Amino acid sequence: MSDVRSCKGKAVRTESKDLAPHHHFAFLISNFSFKRRFQTESKGSTPQGLTLSPEPLNLTSIIMTILPTLHDLPKDQPFVLGIGFFDGCHLGHQVVFSEVKRLAKEKGAQPGVLTFYPHPMKVLAPDIHVPLLQSIDEKMDALAAQGMALAVCIRPDETFLAKSAEDFLGELARLPGLVGLVTGENFSFGHGGLGKSGDLVRFFEESRVTVRIVSLRENAGKKISSTAIRQCILAGEMEQAARFLGHPYTIRGDVVHGFRRGHDVLGFPTANLAVSEDRVLPPDGVYATRALVKGHTFPAITNIGNNPTFGNAKKTIETFIFDFDESIYGASFTLAWASRIRGEMKFASPDLLVAQIHQDIQKAKNRLHV
Repeated sequence: MSDVRSCKGKAVRTESKDLAPHHHFAFLISNFSFKRRFQTESKGSTPQGLTLSPEPLNLTSIIMTILPTLHDLPKDQPFVLGIGFFDGCHLGHQVVFSEVKRLAKEKGAQPGVLTFYPHPMKVLAPDIHVPLLQSIDEKMDALAAQGMALAVCIRPDETFLAKSAEDFLGELARLPGLVGLVTGENFSFGHGGLGKSGDLVRFFEESRVTVRIVSLRENAGKKISSTAIRQCILAGEMEQAARFLGHPYTIRGDVVHGFRRGHDVLGFPTANLAVSEDRVLPPDGVYATRALVKGHTFPAITNIGNNPTFGNAKKTIETFIFDFDESIYGASFTLAWASRIRGEMKFASPDLLVAQIHQDIQKAKNRLHV
């Protein structure tokens, strides 16, 4: 079977045999990529805006095989695995991926990752909500873009999470093709997280498996981590989140019908983005953003919240795309969050809201350098 779908600037061809335990994702990078550039003032290092612009590329094919279990890994080909949850695939994770590729090249092996989805806390403590930086599709796309040839994506359940650290190490050791492991210094594994990265080194030190531990990375003296990025986003600090990620925080979703107030009442037609409940969202307010839709990137302004002027009961994410006049209902697009402009406000009349929107648009254009 084969299925072709469009996804964030990439044509994604999925090929699989009936009843096969894995899928082959061929990522065909189309005629553009996203150039990420921080623009700073000479007086300081605070990004004033962030540009994502189309850039022609030569057609490149990246094939990544996605497997559901360790047992599905190749038995007659060597491979190196980076291990981690890798939420966000941020700059710290990217160091791990680079080391995986470096070690794989030394060993004449395939580079790959062992990751998990959903978050283990969803199984261990369902009442504790851990908002995520990526959907499963976004994570797989990011891993493929990092040059991984293999991705084992385990869905953690109670049985898997109850395994001891020793059992997990033994399972890795029994993989005939495993020749290398790479992980971060803060990686833990096994029941209760009792296994640490140092245990990997000690366990495999006299075997064919080379283990490399990557130290945590910092930006401006702050440790880069998925938790730190979530905290930035929840505080509306989109520029700092982008510094840690290496690019703006993005959310991919579908455009759905809204209340049509933007078009019919205010004169600013908006695209209403539907996202899953497990995603990290910035606090209510107005943001300078960029919309990645139909293979192009457009400057935009986004309001997230309940629209107190109209008293909505449901939170919405509404985006007004500058200089854009096409119907995109039902389409998938990606929203890149650049900078917070202001918090959500209640206005005495729609006219006062419209006047504020005009001011917000100008601020957004300034921050996006439009």
